Amino acid sequence: MKHARTLAACLVCLSFSSAHAQTGTYTTYIGGKPAVVDHYTVTTAPDGTLKTEATLGAPTGGMQQTAVTIAAAHRPVSFAVSIGDNKLLAADFNGPTVKLHKAGQPDQELQTKATMVLENLLWHQFVFLLDQYDETKGGAQSFVAFLPSQALDYPITIERVGTPDYQVNGQTTRTRRYHLVANSALALEMWTDEARVPLLFYSAAQQLKVVRADAESLAEAALADAPKPAEYRPPAYVVPTSFHEQQVTVGASTEWALPATLTLPTGTGPFPALVLVHGSGPNDRDETIGANKPFQDLAWGLASQGIAVLRYDKRTRVYPGKLAALPNLTVQEETIDDVLAAVALLRHTPQIEPHKIFVLGHSLGGMLVPRIGLADSGLAGLVVFAGATRPFEDEFVRQYEYLYGLDGQITPKEQAEIDDYKRQAARIKQLTPADANSKERLLFAAPSYWLDLRGYFPPAVALKLKQPLLVLQGERDYNVTMDAFHDWQRTLDKRANVTFKSYPKLDHLFLEGTGPASEADYARPRNIPPYVIDNIAAWIKKQH
Repeated sequence: MKHARTLAACLVCLSFSSAHAQTGTYTTYIGGKPAVVDHYTVTTAPDGTLKTEATLGAPTGGMQQTAVTIAAAHRPVSFAVSIGDNKLLAADFNGPTVKLHKAGQPDQELQTKATMVLENLLWHQFVFLLDQYDETKGGAQSFVAFLPSQALDYPITIERVGTPDYQVNGQTTRTRRYHLVANSALALEMWTDEARVPLLFYSAAQQLKVVRADAESLAEAALADAPKPAEYRPPAYVVPTSFHEQQVTVGASTEWALPATLTLPTGTGPFPALVLVHGSGPNDRDETIGANKPFQDLAWGLASQGIAVLRYDKRTRVYPGKLAALPNLTVQEETIDDVLAAVALLRHTPQIEPHKIFVLGHSLGGMLVPRIGLADSGLAGLVVFAGATRPFEDEFVRQYEYLYGLDGQITPKEQAEIDDYKRQAARIKQLTPADANSKERLLFAAPSYWLDLRGYFPPAVALKLKQPLLVLQGERDYNVTMDAFHDWQRTLDKRANVTFKSYPKLDHLFLEGTGPASEADYARPRNIPPYVIDNIAAWIKKQH
């Protein structure tokens, strides 16, 4: 076997010896200042195998990292990062698994669906994404990338949005422009030449600009001509003079400390307070999606009416790799522990009334509201904000069937993706307790995660709660549909301390719209309507 691997390595070397090579340099600017320089070579072997070699370092020089990536047949083969002879990180792929080595840590073997490696700040690796994008089909196409530094898969969508021409140094230069979205939230614009070599990356929201050497004038022209991205604007109902904000830390004494913002009404208090709990994914404290910040709307709107609000960056955002490496990960570690830490922080805040602390859970957070209420019986009340009720694996499949069917036609590639999700959902239902320690990844989560949620029907658990509940739902929501709202109603309708309200025009983020909801809605800047803020504020003030 050793000789076979050596022979294979030699064959790879021979194949690249007659390959076509491309070299270049990218400079990453953050906040307008040069931060990282990436010198790279991309080599294409006659059989189509791609190999990238790069050095990464500060613009001022100093210690440099070396990164080598190999991919074949639209699949990653290997990735390694070194400083000199010291290997810091290595990932070796074999079908659906990846063996991950990090210096100073135990090796891991993980399941992966990735068809490419895309590591932070290694912009030359986007050749792997462009190599897989089907230009003849066009439109938005979705892939799965592997992020070695965080040991996780993440979804990335790319769409060619134009072929703009620019006047550069007196000559017309034609480009291709692409729109990228990673993890359903992080948006990035990319310009390439006609050979699909990336020339410019730009994200206004992240104050990020990446320019290839010799493309500086093009970058200046492209950014001057580019449509300005939609930006978040605070809603009109916010009264800035009625509150102020403090930067605090949730779980400060633990290994999972999370940066947070406490929005306090003007005055000495004590005030009632609300903790905001995110939905699925690596959300920030504002639950930013596109140009929308629903948690900031809630915080500022409710603080304008005398209610303090605590919001924090989610653990999956702050510690993605560390969290993914936990054995037997469940929603307890992902979400609930941090909610309880946030409540504890409020109870020790002088301006807060300790007996009037409420929790609002959105989507996944709403689904977990009953567990949160049972874990802390001292909470004054709970708000279910589009709280899911059905098995997550079934909802995952349903959402993709809905989205891919919006245009009236599901392509063979889309159907294959749906079929794969169905296969994984079926596998989730077959898991047994013996699988709890398995490193298998199913729908981006470990078996322990799915086993913990098996048989969990939130409305039934909510019957055990003594605290009052407010259940709110948007009727245009395709992520969590009205079926879930009706589950809450049917189960809890006879409870005197449970209030239900649905809104005909609102989607999953509680933003107004018309017609069938889609992912494109989230790119339009909107705010939670004032009547939702009023309903929540009035309900909180009614509780004794």
